[in-house]
Amino acid sequence: MPAKSHQMYSEKINSTLRLKPQGCDYLCQMQFRSVVGQEDVKNRLLQSSSEGRVSHALLFFGPPGSGVLPMSIAFAQYLNCEQPGEHDSCGQCGACRRASKLEHPDIHFVYPVVTGIVKHPRSIDFVADWRKAVIDNPYMSLNDWIDSLTGGDAKSRQGNIPVEEAQDIIHKLNLKAFEGRFKVFIVWMPEKMGPATANKLLKSLEEPPADTVFILASEARDQLMATILSRTQLVKLNRLSESEIAGALMDHQGIAQAEAFELARLSDGNYNQAAALAESERGGGSYEDAFLDWMRLCFNPLKSTEKLLAWVDGVASGSREQQKQFLSACINLVRECLLVNLADGPLVRLNPAQRVSVQKFLPFVSLQNAEPFISTLSEGIFHLERNAHAKILFLDLSMKISAVLQRK
Repeated sequence: MPAKSHQMYSEKINSTLRLKPQGCDYLCQMQFRSVVGQEDVKNRLLQSSSEGRVSHALLFFGPPGSGVLPMSIAFAQYLNCEQPGEHDSCGQCGACRRASKLEHPDIHFVYPVVTGIVKHPRSIDFVADWRKAVIDNPYMSLNDWIDSLTGGDAKSRQGNIPVEEAQDIIHKLNLKAFEGRFKVFIVWMPEKMGPATANKLLKSLEEPPADTVFILASEARDQLMATILSRTQLVKLNRLSESEIAGALMDHQGIAQAEAFELARLSDGNYNQAAALAESERGGGSYEDAFLDWMRLCFNPLKSTEKLLAWVDGVASGSREQQKQFLSACINLVRECLLVNLADGPLVRLNPAQRVSVQKFLPFVSLQNAEPFISTLSEGIFHLERNAHAKILFLDLSMKISAVLQRK
């Protein structure tokens, strides 16, 4: 394959990994009314605040796209609102205006950062990027955040919360609140804290100063240390319903009802994914296309070696988080194909156009090979999380998948 064609093929694959939802300004007023669904959680938080029973350490947890971050920000804004209403913050006072811009001096944010951009990185080093990313999309995934931080060129960098963050938090705890009633620390993706960071925060979580509230916003509670869980009050956010997601897409993104419900059905309760799917429908690439391209190359890798190597180069040029998200999407597509073959009923989440595109691939997914197929892809995610060399990993995965596809 000529070098120019190799590069074009590589760039095509890499561009597919960068699906992002459009900006969602309506969600960025940082009030409870801006959070999609989760009415029971909102009511419990409002009741605890009105009764003066605000826990000093809360763990908001839920599946991706359920709204743990916007819920955390909305509650922090409500706690410091100068004229809080019965159902929401006023949205008009100085505290609300500053909170909506993520500039309130008593609402502090901690989030994963990447190495290699600055020495000993901390959240404060990327605060301008953080504000822009959250205001653009408070439902963003870790992959979206890392992309915005690195311009899509994160390579092997993965987000983590270093021990320096814990030292910064402890320092800020000793300072008086500037203007708000509560000093609030929002820790997004606390599962990205290493043992050293988590252990250093334990005492602060257990016995913070008066009128201090920690809000941990997690999408993977099972990855948190037991000592962290034992020191927090758990607040579970449920997977969003199709009607809740569809309603938000219709009301605030102007998507027609039929399309909104179709996107909601495909997103599996993940609002961020629904918005990303809506964007891909407007002309972007899709994980489905990249997956099918990969499967064609894997079916007979010896006859398509140069194209396979170009495909591997394209995937390897993305960030670790993009690669993990792509493999997760591949796993979901394999499951959908298996469901089509076995039942082809209401559980299948493929739309008619997707059914047509995967039609030729369906015969290669069966009960006999689905388990090794999914296990191979899951193993790829496992090794990516442990900093495996991306080119070697995806080439190895391609060979293993080729063997699975050839299995009778």
